Amino acid sequence: MTMPFRVVPESQVGTLQPGNTIDASVDTATDPWTLRDLKVSTTQMVTSEPGIERRVVPVHLGDVVPDTPFFDQTGRPFRFSQLRGQDVVLAFVYTRCKDPRMCPLISAKFHQLQGLIGTRAMHLVEVTLDPSYDRPPVLARYGKVFGADPKRWTMAVGDAEPTLDFAARFGITAFPDPAVGLIHAENTVQIDSDGRIRSMITETSWQPDEIIADIDNSHGEAANPIARLDLWLSSAAVAICGNNVAAFSGLLDLAVVLLIVGGFGYLLFRVARGIAKST
Repeated sequence: MTMPFRVVPESQVGTLQPGNTIDASVDTATDPWTLRDLKVSTTQMVTSEPGIERRVVPVHLGDVVPDTPFFDQTGRPFRFSQLRGQDVVLAFVYTRCKDPRMCPLISAKFHQLQGLIGTRAMHLVEVTLDPSYDRPPVLARYGKVFGADPKRWTMAVGDAEPTLDFAARFGITAFPDPAVGLIHAENTVQIDSDGRIRSMITETSWQPDEIIADIDNSHGEAANPIARLDLWLSSAAVAICGNNVAAFSGLLDLAVVLLIVGGFGYLLFRVARGIAKST
């Protein structure tokens, strides 16, 4: 997981270097969280190929989803090839995640998605990043918490190495941390009915109605253009500006930004006009 933090005072940011290990007090009442009393405790060399990274071939848009063997939450064998003919939304979670802005948020959005499927040929899949612990009975209990219907929503786990390799092919590598559990990135993947990857959303601000609108549009059906634009704006903001804007939520935030910029511009205009009159 890559997360933005605000540092107070901001002058301390300039003292940090890649490889620094830091100690700080974390204020979780702000958004993003704020680091205070920051101190560098150690520095180590940063390499481009850390040993924890998995050597896999990344997947790209248009690729067929790897047909890794899994089991679902009922203990039945599961492969993505079984879902041909259906649109699929895939995400990566683990059941012991305690951060409400990460895995629980994605699963809550999947719960909303499940309620919006209706008569669509559509299936939801969450693959665990903790395959040693998240065996089918654990996934079944987790699924019940979020109201997962196994007919529409699969919680998948396989042998540890193939499961983690599958996630790594989508850019998801889980780093164990004794304090917080697993640190990992996000990737919500839309898969067409032919099993090919249509889009990947590497932030958590997407909304269920945006996904539904995007899927409907891919079939040439009437879709909510506002929801589609929201999804595109959120993805574009992260692509351009990185994870610092991962909470960007489309049109609403864009309107707020434009209002602030417009107000600031008007203020400058009035100040400049006042100066011109006085001279």
